[in-house]
Amino acid sequence: MSAFPDLRKNQCGFTLVEIAIAVFIIALLLGSILVPLHTQVEQRQVSETQKMLEDIKEALVGHAVARGYLPCPDRTSGGVGGANDTANDGVEDFNTGTGVCFSTTATGNVPWVTLGLGASDPWGNRFRYVVDQEFTNRATVFNLSSGADVGVCTSVACTTRLTSTTGPPGEAAVVVILSHGKNGFGAMCPLCVPPNSFRPAPTSADELDNITGPTFTSRPITPVGSIAGEFDDVVTWLGKYTLFNRMVAAGKLP
Repeated sequence: MSAFPDLRKNQCGFTLVEIAIAVFIIALLLGSILVPLHTQVEQRQVSETQKMLEDIKEALVGHAVARGYLPCPDRTSGGVGGANDTANDGVEDFNTGTGVCFSTTATGNVPWVTLGLGASDPWGNRFRYVVDQEFTNRATVFNLSSGADVGVCTSVACTTRLTSTTGPPGEAAVVVILSHGKNGFGAMCPLCVPPNSFRPAPTSADELDNITGPTFTSRPITPVGSIAGEFDDVVTWLGKYTLFNRMVAAGKLP
C-alpha cells in the first residue's frame, strides 16, 4: 500500500445544481443592472426629445420675428414637386399666389430645412407640426387682435383643457409640435419601406387624438396595458401671448 493518500478522493467539482444556482444568481445580478440601464436610455431619449421640441419652438419664434409670420408645414404627401410644393423635403409648402398653406388644417412635418433644424426625433421619425393658419398668412400679417384656435387637453375627452381660446386655464395655442414617441404610432417614417410612409395608427384614443385633431393630447407617459391606455407622445405648444410678447420686444408688433 502506498504511504501517500490518494488525493483524487479529496478532489471535487461543482455539481449541476450548484452551477444552475450560480447561473441563476448571475442572471439576477445582470437583470438588476440592465433593467435600470434600459429605463435610463428611454428617459434620456424623452429628455432629448423635449429639448428638441423647445429648440423647434424657439426657431419658430425666431422665424416669426424675422419674417412676420410662422412657416407652413412641410407636406407629408402630394405636391407637384416644385418650389414650396414638395412633400417630405423639410421645406415649408405654401401657395405662392395666395401665400397660404396648402393644408386647410395646416398640419404636416415640422419644416426642418426652413428652420435649420434636425430632421427627426431620437426614434427616427418626423416631428408633427400643427399651426393656426391666421399666423402663417404672408398677405395678411397677424396682429395683437388675431385669435388662436389650436387646443390642447389632458385626454381625448378634453374634460381638462391646457389651452383655451377664451381665457384660463391656459393661453391659446398658435402651434402644437409633437413627437409620436418610442412606439412611433402614426408618425411619418423616412426610413420605413416604402420611404416616407406613416407608421401604423395608434391603438389608444389619446395617441389617436394627436393624429386626427382638432384638439391634441398632452399627458404623462403610460405603458401598454395601463388603465389610461398606452401613451408615449411628447407634446409642446407655442402660446399666443408668448409669441406676441416676443414680437413686441423685437419691435415687430403692434
